Amino acid sequence: MKKTDGPEEMNEIAGMGDLGDERTVIPMGELGAEAQPPEELQDSEHGLVLKHPIKIGGEVVRALEFDLDGLTAADLHYASKYLKNLGIPVSVPALDYEYQLTLFVRAVKKKMGNVEYSDLMRLSASDASRATGLVRDFLLDKDPGLRDLGSEESSRS
Repeated sequence: MKKTDGPEEMNEIAGMGDLGDERTVIPMGELGAEAQPPEELQDSEHGLVLKHPIKIGGEVVRALEFDLDGLTAADLHYASKYLKNLGIPVSVPALDYEYQLTLFVRAVKKKMGNVEYSDLMRLSASDASRATGLVRDFLLDKDPGLRDLGSEESSRS
């Protein structure tokens, strides 16, 4: 056996090779480039974040895009006719839950063409209530920032 004289020879005897050659450099990246948590979705003028996401067309949908301002007289007529054909009477459209939900579907279809009425019938009660509230406020021409029925209306400016 060979006598060892220093640390380099000790590494070779142990089968480790030169430790300096096996060093792995881990890049630090840029400062501040740490992984950020995913950005929280928030309701917007044309988007409703769902508290309970649903599957539509095999995809999990976490928010619904809609365009209430893009609705036309034909959309209002369609909602009334659709409900009438189902035997559901609508006396005051702005206060009728079924009418509001049907109109919300029409508003969603303006932005998300693959959404059907049956898809939105699977919304949780809280999400459906928020959706119909948006339509109610739209039909009553309320300021979108005022969500409570008891709030002062924007016409008092």
